[in-house]
Amino acid sequence: MLYCKNIAFKTYQMKSLLSPKTLSFAALIVLATSSSRGEEEHSHTEGHSHTEAPSHTEEHSHTETPSHTETPSHTETPSHTEAPSHTEEHSTDWANALLTGEGIDPVGFSLPDLYIIGTGGVSESGGNPADGAFSEHDPQNDVGFQAIDLDWAFDFGDIVTGLIAGTGFQVVGGDWEAELEEAFLHFHVNDSLAIGGGQFLNALGFESTKHVHGWDFVNQNLLNARLMNDGHLTTQGGEILIKTPNQGLFTVGFGGIRSHGEHGHGEEEHEEEEEGHHFESHNAEFNNWVASLDYRFTLPSDENLIISSSVAFGENGFGEDTLLIGAGFQKMWSDHNHSHDEFCPGTIQLRSEFFYREIDAVDEDGDQHTFDDMGIATILSCQLTEDINGSLRHDWVSSLAALELTDTHRFSAALTTNLGPQDRLQARVQYDHLINDTIGTEHIAWLQIQYHWGSGDHEGHNH
Repeated sequence: MLYCKNIAFKTYQMKSLLSPKTLSFAALIVLATSSSRGEEEHSHTEGHSHTEAPSHTEEHSHTETPSHTETPSHTETPSHTEAPSHTEEHSTDWANALLTGEGIDPVGFSLPDLYIIGTGGVSESGGNPADGAFSEHDPQNDVGFQAIDLDWAFDFGDIVTGLIAGTGFQVVGGDWEAELEEAFLHFHVNDSLAIGGGQFLNALGFESTKHVHGWDFVNQNLLNARLMNDGHLTTQGGEILIKTPNQGLFTVGFGGIRSHGEHGHGEEEHEEEEEGHHFESHNAEFNNWVASLDYRFTLPSDENLIISSSVAFGENGFGEDTLLIGAGFQKMWSDHNHSHDEFCPGTIQLRSEFFYREIDAVDEDGDQHTFDDMGIATILSCQLTEDINGSLRHDWVSSLAALELTDTHRFSAALTTNLGPQDRLQARVQYDHLINDTIGTEHIAWLQIQYHWGSGDHEGHNH
């Protein structure tokens, strides 16, 4: 989906967020961007058409097909035969290239894409914006760097493609953590089949393969954060992508699960849980291995309606099995004859998906238990102008008392705009109304600023 480069802030109690630290951060980015010369407008579509390759080099999108019609182009690289006649003009071009990363191609590949994402939030009196964090990549502090994403895509003659993607982010208290999210290669056997391996984000529905800079909102959907290993089901193994009729893509993933650590649970908490014979909620996640299937296709009667179905099965932290099943749809309305990922003013898109999880567990006495929970996320988006998008979201996850997981509803509204030459700067304001059995009701407003440096070949790297 478009509008995925995030910027959000709070419309209420805004004064508390406008600290010198925040203003300095925003001002530096705005000044840097405004000094660059405008070039060709950068695309901000959030997902690729099914005519794209099932290559993660374009966006690791599993709505893509194994076609190679969108290989990175280097036609924008400054040509020596058309060099500016004036030394001053040539110098200015290079200054712009260094500022934006556009047109620099030193080794035959596009440069990495760097996304710097700063986010600040304010909540009602007595609240804490961190209460709205349900995944490790959600904003953790009142003001800070939510993520610094670095993505480097490769294309060896349309036969072998690959991606290296890493991120650094601030956790509660401002400390930094970093992780390698993806590192894989795909071999394209023909226009209908690609196989590959490495470390990758499993395809499960519409959101699971998106990096932070590709999210539709400031924070991850509740169902992804709860049911998919803290929002990212990262597998170290193999992947098969098959193009099917009706612009469909069938994705098979299998392998071991990369651990996400202890999620902030200390030894004392584990000791208390052992004494009370409680079940640790993160043990319900895939922990050892997983196999997943994802199929996305367009209805023959309506090329703007996409149906998604997913299933994942594997071993959890209890040493037993976890089963995840999902289904969803995405429908777009537009006055123009565009593919389902292209947005122009007046375009409306509705996306909804549902996931159900069944968890087998064993307690300390050796007794078998089976638990289940579920979630749903629905997003309605409208492209208001060429550069402004408005979105509404409702997401919900059910309660699971045995694992101390609470019933949670969240209503969100966001405005996203593109700023500066080549739309390298994006801003988002967002309001969240959170209803949770543990914290009660809370109102949180966000401001997020994102700057993109790089060739732009991935068009936002939105999965």
